[in-house]
Amino acid sequence: MSSRELPEDLLTEILSKLPVKCLGRFKCVSKSWYALITNPNFITKHVTWANSHNPHRMAILSHWNACGNPRVSTLFNETLQLSGDVDLLQLFQHQVGEVVVVGACNGIICLSATLREDGKWISGYEHLVLWNPATRESKMLPPIHRPWDLPGYFSNFGFGFDSKTNDYKVVRILHDNSQSEVAVYSLSADSWRAIDSTPHPSYSINSSSFPSYLNGAFYWWAFDMGEISQPFLVSFDMSNEVFQKVLLLPLEASLFEGIAVVNDSVALILRCEGELDYSFDIWALNESCVERTWTKLLTIEPIPPYRWDLIQLREDGSVLLSDPNVGGFALYGPRTQQMRDLRINDSRSCSQLISYTESIVFLNGSGGCA
Repeated sequence: MSSRELPEDLLTEILSKLPVKCLGRFKCVSKSWYALITNPNFITKHVTWANSHNPHRMAILSHWNACGNPRVSTLFNETLQLSGDVDLLQLFQHQVGEVVVVGACNGIICLSATLREDGKWISGYEHLVLWNPATRESKMLPPIHRPWDLPGYFSNFGFGFDSKTNDYKVVRILHDNSQSEVAVYSLSADSWRAIDSTPHPSYSINSSSFPSYLNGAFYWWAFDMGEISQPFLVSFDMSNEVFQKVLLLPLEASLFEGIAVVNDSVALILRCEGELDYSFDIWALNESCVERTWTKLLTIEPIPPYRWDLIQLREDGSVLLSDPNVGGFALYGPRTQQMRDLRINDSRSCSQLISYTESIVFLNGSGGCA
């Protein structure tokens, strides 16, 4: 029996465990293999296996070069060695002034950027691109209107997967001090549409520089401008397209650093200042009970007694730090208290590092054969 005559269920089982680059070649073996590999059910199976086994983990780094220009690079997640730089001009079709990683989901990266043309700003963070580094596919989202002539308006974005419709979505919250408007982009429809669900107009919503998408929901941190209160979380359900407020624990004397996804839980990061150094307390959101509770997950200490920005919480317990004054970044092990320099040539400072798993999710239909 030849490999092409294998039963479809056995062939699916074998192919679903292969790297993306192999699948990109194998989908051109025959029409039946092409139909199998580009089938949404197979893609979902491959993504599920890859996420659970983590065989091909990469990382996306947003940083600045020595000349002050934005730079996005891919790194091997385990070693944090440079894999390559991203051609931002090719992705956005314009010169990029600043770029932000909105999030990563199933191997798809969502980037927003300010663009320049002839030395002038085109507009702010309303230019978005979906990009699959593994398949080298990218998709510029349709432009979305923003009332630039009105002061006080600003946007927040979220990115994730709708498991009910097998679709990838980007949510945009446009708000000022008195109102909020929400639009959702659907990859399958390739269009934006307004929705009725909005966060309360008095919420001042802030994006996290850490990954904040988990199990179909995207999270931001916020505070209520209408009253004196502690920060809290606001989530958006990608399938049901509704917002929800999640109360936080009292911060006491700690400083709020941000939110992140740690060990498959939404986590709160608190900075605790000391006389000579500082530490980070990580609190995980427990949603297994009837009432949501917060559990202290770990304390990362001590951080060296000079100014560092926390960039990433690593799976092995180490943390990635960036020095905004001198430039460069380093990997710090709290247990060993050792710092390892991770400078990249022509890199001045680092703003985000987000790990992701490679996938064969197609952004422009089912893709063709090379």
